[in-house]
Amino acid sequence: MRDSRIIAMVLILLGAFSFTAAGFAADFPNKPIRMIIAYAPGGGADVLARTFKPSFEAALGTKLIIDNIPAGSTKVATMELMKAKPDGYTIILFGHTVWVTSYYAGIYDTKVWEIAAPIANLTSEPYGFIEVRAESPYKTWADLVKAAKEKPGQLTCGGPGAAGMLEVILKVINKSAGIETRYVPFSGAGPNLVALLGGHIDFRVCIPAEAITMIRAGKTRGLAVSSDKRMEALPDVPTFKELGIGPTLKTYREIWGPPNLPPKIVEFIGKAVEKASKDPKYVKIIQDELLYTVDYRPAQRLIEQAKNFNEVWGPFLEESYKK
Repeated sequence: MRDSRIIAMVLILLGAFSFTAAGFAADFPNKPIRMIIAYAPGGGADVLARTFKPSFEAALGTKLIIDNIPAGSTKVATMELMKAKPDGYTIILFGHTVWVTSYYAGIYDTKVWEIAAPIANLTSEPYGFIEVRAESPYKTWADLVKAAKEKPGQLTCGGPGAAGMLEVILKVINKSAGIETRYVPFSGAGPNLVALLGGHIDFRVCIPAEAITMIRAGKTRGLAVSSDKRMEALPDVPTFKELGIGPTLKTYREIWGPPNLPPKIVEFIGKAVEKASKDPKYVKIIQDELLYTVDYRPAQRLIEQAKNFNEVWGPFLEESYKK
């Protein structure tokens, strides 16, 4: 008799647990979702998030709160994600390249990309763009190289944060061109651009999406881009390959969640990303105005992207940051 009562109680508890779990999944989301941006407002990630926001909110069925946390070379934002409750209400718009690079630079002591929960990829774009202000005496990359050789270590290059992949790209470019320039880290692409326009740095390394507005306004000029071929929107800007100064690279804008995020939550948010990525208004702005490529990819592809990048670039990064 007693055993039957115990079994009955266990079944009731299991039933209650199943109901709670199912109810939680069915009820999600029932409040706003917080999307962390590891950079200051005005940069590529921030602009992308705010452009994606209306379409994403419609697909999610709830509000999206964008939270910029530009501190500690992305570590503060990442730690905010890692300590978040795995309930789907805290996510981050990030790129695995930064986590991998920062790990080898010693900023992180764990391989975050192997612990955080991958959700979906939004976009891709060339990773690496050299930009100067319109008044710069450097009309071409050759002009800049000539000046850098005449003044070793004196030309300054701004970039978003320390120990990121863009800093590594600059190192590769410097080595290929046989020059030495100084990297100056900023809290994001926005402050980096302000410094460039103010003449506080000689040039900056960024991505095309962060440069196009000022180039079209006649405020800045592109000298080189890391793409397979010249971009239709910037036909006068030669590629790294043409100039023989660096690799052709892509960067990805991905959405990740905290560790142990339930698969059903990952699937729900992932499907919302896929649906929002097909919104014609969003697609037009992203591709025609911001120069991103809409590139939805499911969670499994994020794992593959991070793994492949680590395998290809890990040894180089490890050696680079030993020095």
